[in-house]
Amino acid sequence: MKNHSLGIIMNGVTGRMGTHQHYQRSLLALIDQGGLQLRDNERVLPHLLLVGRNPAKLERLAAGHGHVRWTTDLEAALQNPDYPVYFDAQTTGRRAEAVLRAIAAGKHVYCEKPTATNTAAACELYHRAQQAGVKHGVVQDKLWLPGLRKLERLIRLGFFGRILSVRGEFGYWVFDGEVIPTQRPSWNYRKEDDGGIIVDMLCHWRYVLDNLFGPVKAVSCLGATHIPSAATNPVAPTPAPPTTPPTPRSNSPTASSPISTPPGASASAAMTS
Repeated sequence: MKNHSLGIIMNGVTGRMGTHQHYQRSLLALIDQGGLQLRDNERVLPHLLLVGRNPAKLERLAAGHGHVRWTTDLEAALQNPDYPVYFDAQTTGRRAEAVLRAIAAGKHVYCEKPTATNTAAACELYHRAQQAGVKHGVVQDKLWLPGLRKLERLIRLGFFGRILSVRGEFGYWVFDGEVIPTQRPSWNYRKEDDGGIIVDMLCHWRYVLDNLFGPVKAVSCLGATHIPSAATNPVAPTPAPPTTPPTPRSNSPTASSPISTPPGASASAAMTS
């Protein structure tokens, strides 16, 4: 068996999504299975370098895993030739600057969405990566959910005939902490911390529409706040929303919206293909 060792820098995995989805359930699980089988006599075995700001959390995550190291020095990690791939799962506002540094260091890049908080910064990341000749990609995990895989197959087989319009409803319970503890970090819902359901979730809906039904040409979005604050939210409670309906916003498919929506928020979007 021929083994290929692939070094991956993982920045931001001390957070909820980075720890569970990307580190434990993906790469650690892959390592525990003996690596990724390419063909009968060849496989890839990842070895990981965790990067973050909290040494105690990093040490705890790396403990007991022989293929995992950790550091709080991002620059030293980026200069290490043993790790040619950089993955970023930091909070949204920290992502663009770190990804630019990784590209400048010649690393191949894979990162969480959204890539940046505005269109100009996101486009700069794309053009820098293209110019540097590095491989680059962004999380599109919803495409691999069993239900969407089944839907894609039915569309491809012509089960629905000619599709003229699509309505999709996506979401899950996010608790406010009053009775049941919150399960998402509060920054995720604060505009001042680069959060909000629109900037955080519309990118998921966009790639689902692009890949299943057709390219998105226009976006019209309406956001609303139903629960003004969460029990664990460290900032002052948000005033109750006005009784008048919110004003619709029109934007380009890749633009970010400044609307901030805390737990209990919803966003409805019409994306025209």
